[in-house]
Amino acid sequence: MGYSEIGRKIQQAREEAGLSQGELAVKIGCTQSALSNYELGKRRLQLAKLEEIVQALRKPLNYFLESSADRYWRDQAFLLEDPRLREIVMQAAELPLEDKERVLEYIKWRRSRILSALGDTMEVWEGSRFSLLG
Repeated sequence: MGYSEIGRKIQQAREEAGLSQGELAVKIGCTQSALSNYELGKRRLQLAKLEEIVQALRKPLNYFLESSADRYWRDQAFLLEDPRLREIVMQAAELPLEDKERVLEYIKWRRSRILSALGDTMEVWEGSRFSLLG
């Protein structure tokens, strides 16, 4: 994780919080110019300053330190913690592409039926656009 990626995350979190560079700079005790350099990855960010940013923007430290790839793989691992989902993925992985698409269409259709039965306003699949048997 480089300074430029951390800087982009600082900028994104600052903008989500609705703060200008000047406003955040005041909160963390630096100049607007220094904050701009942090966001651009041009200035080394000390951990103490990052902790001030974390508190000012109310984000966890991991938000700034975790790479996009790390976050992707963490999310993937979470999905596969459920043994039933893991089994579905393993079985589906061996199917031809066309059959994978049919299974996905079935799952979407089944989910819409369940949500409809629960009174949800989600769109119910119209007609039978697929067949599990081919």
